[in-house]
Amino acid sequence: MVLNGLTIQRAAARAVGGLLLSLALSRAWAQSGELAGSMPEDYLPGLKTILESAGQRSPQMIAADFERTLAEARIDGANAARFPSVGGNLNFAHNQTAVSSNTSTQTRDSGLFYNIGVTQSLFHWRALQNQSDSARINLWIARKSYDVASRELGVVLRRSYLALVVEKARLRAAAESLKLLRSELAVTAEKHERGTVSSAALEGDKLRVREVQLEVDRARAEFDANRRRFARLAGLTELTDAAVPDEIPRPAFSPDLAAALTAAALRDGAKSTLEYEIYELRVRDAMLRHAIEKVRLYPKFFASAGYSLENSTNVNGNTVNQQGIQRRTVSLYAQWSIFDGFATRGVLREALAAKRFQERQLVVGMEGMLQNIQILERSLKLDAEQVALAEIRHALAVEGSNVLAKEVEFGNVPKSDFDRARATILQAEAKNQESRAILLGRWSEFVALAGADPAQKNPSVRHVREKK
Repeated sequence: MVLNGLTIQRAAARAVGGLLLSLALSRAWAQSGELAGSMPEDYLPGLKTILESAGQRSPQMIAADFERTLAEARIDGANAARFPSVGGNLNFAHNQTAVSSNTSTQTRDSGLFYNIGVTQSLFHWRALQNQSDSARINLWIARKSYDVASRELGVVLRRSYLALVVEKARLRAAAESLKLLRSELAVTAEKHERGTVSSAALEGDKLRVREVQLEVDRARAEFDANRRRFARLAGLTELTDAAVPDEIPRPAFSPDLAAALTAAALRDGAKSTLEYEIYELRVRDAMLRHAIEKVRLYPKFFASAGYSLENSTNVNGNTVNQQGIQRRTVSLYAQWSIFDGFATRGVLREALAAKRFQERQLVVGMEGMLQNIQILERSLKLDAEQVALAEIRHALAVEGSNVLAKEVEFGNVPKSDFDRARATILQAEAKNQESRAILLGRWSEFVALAGADPAQKNPSVRHVREKK
């Protein structure tokens, strides 16, 4: 009866655990479905193509992949100590031997001599197993670090791409302002010819045109340089001016979704993030290192077997006899370093300090991450308000331009006022694009930091959290 009761309790516990897991997965899928249309690449399709290709072409990702490949190669070196080691030598010799007091009597033995041996580690107090486990943990760290690099690259590329759109909008506004100043300069020059304005006024307008021209040229040069930087970061051969969109669509920000992501991160202590897994793996690796050094002075046991054909020399009085001898050996032996000058004590203290350091890094890192997530959530609400204000400003500028257009038709105001209103609209549009870019860029950083980036939703099986 007791066994049946325990079985029922275990089955119930498994059922409850499965139910909780299903609820957690359903919430995660629901959130990922809501996030799917909120990222910058969902508003700018060209960015999605760039993000997809950057994983294979970006120099940053290529370097991270090399680190992952090196970690995979180091596993073979760590596992080598657990496999048998085979060695031997081969030589062809002519041996001639005589007693020093009777060199007239010599014996010779010539031919091929060799030996081959096999050594197998038997028992090292789990040091070799821990060494292999440490190498595998470092491989998992390298793989997860690759995922972190991919995620961070996505955030940087999104921000940079959005910044290019803003720069392009500012460039349009600056070009329109320059066009307006040139029109005013032409009017001033005409008035100067008629003698209605002074030469000083004309030269002042020319100076303003030159200054604005310099600003436009500088903005164009910076825009072109940033395009090239972006192309290099994304692993592209080139990013043309036409490939940068003219505007960013109005983003739809959901405060409830942001609050849900923050609550999920706070609820599990950010354990679903890649950073937590990396910190945790580093703690486990430090523990293994401490366990390895702890048995440094323990005896280590080996087994060996060998086969050899070697020259053997025997002396009996004045008679020397040498001949080839075949030898077969099988042995069990131990190696024991009893005292190493307190070196083991030093490395144990170092390993223990490294373990405590990694544990502290885990706590501090997660506290900092949770704090950053909360700060980003609060900033997103302010960014959304900034977007609303910028759109109101833009709408007011458009409405003012429409009023001026009617006044120009009636002849109540000069056309130059309407041109200035157009320049004001472009400046308001640039501010509008800037506020949208800030909101989308911060949103992508927030989503990535919370571990819900849709671009990272399908990690390979080998990248999931390994069990202890």
